[in-house]
Amino acid sequence: MKINKRTLFLLFALLFHNAQTLVSQTLTRDQLELQYEEAINEKNYNKALIAINQLGELLIYDEIKHQESYNFLKRFIPYLPYCTQDKECAKFYINYAEAATYAQDYRGSISILKEGIQYMEKLQDSTLYEYGYAYLKAAENTNKLNRFTESATYFQKAEKLFNHQQDTLMLLWTKSGLSTLFSSYAIYDKAAEEREFIFQTQPQEKYGQVVAIAHLRAASDAFFQNQTEQELYHIEQALQVKVNQTDIQEIVQLLTLSYATAVYAKYQQKEKANYYFKELNEKIGNRSQKAPFLNSYFDFAKSRHALVNENYEEAGRYAKELLANIKKTDDWQNLIRAYLLLANTYEETGENPKALHYFKQYVHIKDSVSEAASRKKFAYVQTEFETEKKDLEIRQQNQAIQLLQAKNRIDNQRFLLAVVIAVCVFVSIYFWRQRLFSIRKGKLQKEFAQNLIRHLEDERKRIARELHDSIGQNLLLIKNSLLAYPQSNPALIDQSIQEVRSMSQSLHPFQFEQLGLLTSIRHTVENFHKNSVIFYTEDIQVKNLEIDKEKEIFIYRMFQECLANVEKHSQAKACQIQVKETATQFIFSIKDNGKGFVVEEKAKALQSLGLKNLMERAQLIGAELKIKSQEGKGTRITIIISKKKN
Repeated sequence: MKINKRTLFLLFALLFHNAQTLVSQTLTRDQLELQYEEAINEKNYNKALIAINQLGELLIYDEIKHQESYNFLKRFIPYLPYCTQDKECAKFYINYAEAATYAQDYRGSISILKEGIQYMEKLQDSTLYEYGYAYLKAAENTNKLNRFTESATYFQKAEKLFNHQQDTLMLLWTKSGLSTLFSSYAIYDKAAEEREFIFQTQPQEKYGQVVAIAHLRAASDAFFQNQTEQELYHIEQALQVKVNQTDIQEIVQLLTLSYATAVYAKYQQKEKANYYFKELNEKIGNRSQKAPFLNSYFDFAKSRHALVNENYEEAGRYAKELLANIKKTDDWQNLIRAYLLLANTYEETGENPKALHYFKQYVHIKDSVSEAASRKKFAYVQTEFETEKKDLEIRQQNQAIQLLQAKNRIDNQRFLLAVVIAVCVFVSIYFWRQRLFSIRKGKLQKEFAQNLIRHLEDERKRIARELHDSIGQNLLLIKNSLLAYPQSNPALIDQSIQEVRSMSQSLHPFQFEQLGLLTSIRHTVENFHKNSVIFYTEDIQVKNLEIDKEKEIFIYRMFQECLANVEKHSQAKACQIQVKETATQFIFSIKDNGKGFVVEEKAKALQSLGLKNLMERAQLIGAELKIKSQEGKGTRITIIISKKKN
């Protein structure tokens, strides 16, 4: 048994209904219909709106005539544009959507709510209670249609509104609804985050009904994650919550007692199960008739109670009836519990084939849900990304407005700016002359450094060639000679050859000129991937490099330095190398998901990571080097170099 999304949203509806202030709660249906007809005939549409709202609430919540209320409210739509009472109009949209929901026209309800939300957005009154509740109801109905990402978005918008309104109770109910949504799709970590907010809110006594529901939801999640201690802990916490005696609190108390009975019975705590079942029986009375959704929870409690007291026939009967009712819904969590209950019952009666059948059903559904959970989690992360993207667009628009305002201010200060510019020109001439001298000096230093590094590379080529062609060949001949004698040990010479070749490759990749930069990068990435616990991937989107040959070796050395830093310092699990181009530039990037670091922190730290060498090489070949890193979020190094001009 679990606190499912349908139960929670019925509590929302009761909460909204109790929050409304009716002008006349003692009027009968006939009196309200008469008031409505008279107001329509008099073309007093505001009066008719008040009457239709009261009549709709009477039919929905008291007489339970949902389809009739839906049809009745629909008749008022042509008159709605003539109404001027904003709050009553907002209330009408909520009542109309509630009627559509209870009539099981979920798509129709969502359409009504979207229209209502647009209307309330035009009012620009974020303090309107119905505004937040419209988003809350939209979250409910989109979830019923299995539109997970849309439902999560509506919940988050409702959360922002109730937070702005400082309506803590509705904010907590929204958090509870969002946690239930996540739990329904087995996204337990996100559900726990939302519940933690509820548990931390003070004073707990004031929001007892929300806290109790959150503990019951946490116990249910613990069951599906096989966390027995957590399940029992949250049941005990729910039982200790103090709630006031209102309609909603009574329902929460009955849910808590039903859940406690079933859980204690499941874990063979017979004394506690009997105690809470007796209390449940005394309190439920005819309450299930007014709130029919309580029946499934009561049936679970009765079946588990009968099982722990060895009334197997009675337990089996309740369980089968319960399973038949649950199969008509999409409530996979209660379906899992029902299959497990039947498996336990038949196991106790020794009917092992039946017990095995229901246990297989239990395992099958549970495994299917686990597979679906990962897909839903990806959808949720994608939704968060889209939301952040929209927020970024809004921020950019605001920045554009601010820039325009700044431009207007500048236009009003042109004369002053002209005077400042004149002064700056004279000062700039002086500094410009000084700058020219510095540039000449820097150019000479740069040419000297380039020549020095070029000579170093030439020397490395020569040493590498000799090591590879001379020493390597000699050792190979020695190996072949020793193979002629069985007592020889060529393994040692193999090792020597490999060490010489490694030394040669480190000094200068002897195939670099033949393979080119791109192929050399691919081979390097492949070698790192084969010999490392880090998962390396490469995405080279460039076919032809239009870069001076002498600059290619610099870029290759920078790649080697970056990959060496990843191996030594990053503690990453994955690293991606990407090469792409624009119309005028080539872009090389190395990105890992390691521990990261603070880029601006101490020149000493840069020296230790070898980044200073990267900066110097980039400067020598006229490349732009970007280093972006954040502790706990990895590092990205980007090398941007201009294409060779034809």
